[in-house]
Amino acid sequence: MARESVYCKDNKWFKGNLHSHTTRSDGRLSPPEVAEIYRTRGWNFLAITDHDLYSYWEELNTDDFIIIPGIEIEVKIPKPWHCHHIVGIHRTGRGARHLERIAPPEGIEAAGAQAAIDNFQAENYLSIYCHPLWSRVEWEDVSELRNFTAIEIYNHGCERENRTGLHLDHWDSFLRRGVKVWGVATDDTHQWDEDYCGGWIMVNAPQLTVEDISKAIEAGRFYSSTGPVITDFGLDGGQVYIECSPAAAIHFVAFESRGKSFYAEPGETISSAVHNLRGDELFVRAEVVDANGRTAWTNPIFFNR
Repeated sequence: MARESVYCKDNKWFKGNLHSHTTRSDGRLSPPEVAEIYRTRGWNFLAITDHDLYSYWEELNTDDFIIIPGIEIEVKIPKPWHCHHIVGIHRTGRGARHLERIAPPEGIEAAGAQAAIDNFQAENYLSIYCHPLWSRVEWEDVSELRNFTAIEIYNHGCERENRTGLHLDHWDSFLRRGVKVWGVATDDTHQWDEDYCGGWIMVNAPQLTVEDISKAIEAGRFYSSTGPVITDFGLDGGQVYIECSPAAAIHFVAFESRGKSFYAEPGETISSAVHNLRGDELFVRAEVVDANGRTAWTNPIFFNR
């Protein structure tokens, strides 16, 4: 049986960040300055997601770099330090609002967050649930949310601020219940520190357009990373495989059974791994860890069990 990759070999790879702030809210640098940071460092796209402000800085686009229209909103949770933050990114760019303030979300807690997600859907925006560890949300705060595209599994700004950027628990809890939610790494840059270019996604898309990038994100055709490169991931009969940059470890995470970890010998690296599936798995995803502890995460492959 031929290998079935989750990525399309005829597509290209585009590197981007889906969460950033500028002087239009609580960032230190202007939109052109933030865009220049990413463009000069080799990023292909950037979503500018200032708080409570729709924006689409289309004039900052170049041949190899585009801006994704975006916004971030907050929904209150009446407990100390608790909140829901949700980023919206536009699906096409056509009709995206620019420099329009959003009305305060109606409702609080999960009901308010779901209303915000539904409103984004109606406005043709994909929703990303932000930094759950930083927001102090417990599983019961988010378990009933639906119809959002992704959840932040790594937020570089939160990790640098107070080590609250890495959080996989809620993601896996959704996946174990059959809720198809993708995992994204972002920066959430505010530029008060070197909180940029530390977490990103690599999108497998035909062209560098808002619509192609958003379609690929919605379909899960991307991986997240803080360093390692993933070149292929998919199924080969009853096996799952991955190919990647030199790594210290490769982990296949599944439910159920429990998956499998592979480690390089001391002083060596591995660049691929294959795991025999048992046949009772609901999903399988992979993590690649390099010698410096930097990680890349695939999105899950789901099975109809």
